[in-house]
Amino acid sequence: MERGGSAVADRADRDDGETMSDETIGPGTVVAFHYDLYGERGERGERGERIESSESGDPVRFLFGERGVLAALQNAFVGRRAGEGFSVTIPAEQAYGRYYPDRVRRVSLKQLGIKGRAVRPGQLVRLPDGQGQGSSPATVLKAGKFNLDVDTNHPLAGRDLTFDVQVLEVRAASESERAHGHVHGPGGHEHH
Repeated sequence: MERGGSAVADRADRDDGETMSDETIGPGTVVAFHYDLYGERGERGERGERIESSESGDPVRFLFGERGVLAALQNAFVGRRAGEGFSVTIPAEQAYGRYYPDRVRRVSLKQLGIKGRAVRPGQLVRLPDGQGQGSSPATVLKAGKFNLDVDTNHPLAGRDLTFDVQVLEVRAASESERAHGHVHGPGGHEHH
């Protein structure tokens, strides 16, 4: 897989002055990458529609083995190095699960506390859990005068997903990152 722009070197200077090693990705490493995400392939194997891309923003950074990146996608990183590109297709069951038709329902605008506000199909709304403990996201399918038809499935549920990935950086996680379970610094979590 090729991308526009210059290739990322296997060694680069980090913001804290340390030099990134030629480490391979696995437990105890921090990974920075860009990706393009595509939906299912067509009947003839052609690439599906592009759903999203990280290319125009900051790279995604994660601490290998921790939450934040799909487990099946993390597994595809094992043994790779900075500068490598790869493509992986993740079946729906290993991505965001299957699609459940019974998770489509009708709710009143009054129940959501958004009566009188414009709501459009495709918009995300929060549905109260009914016990005052929190809420869950739902996608608006149809907006009426008094009710909304919403889908509480993940927007990518039931879809096989193809990730085209470019690994930008691989480095050893700091003790602090391993202890906290997430990346620190640029693109990660800042502690004060």
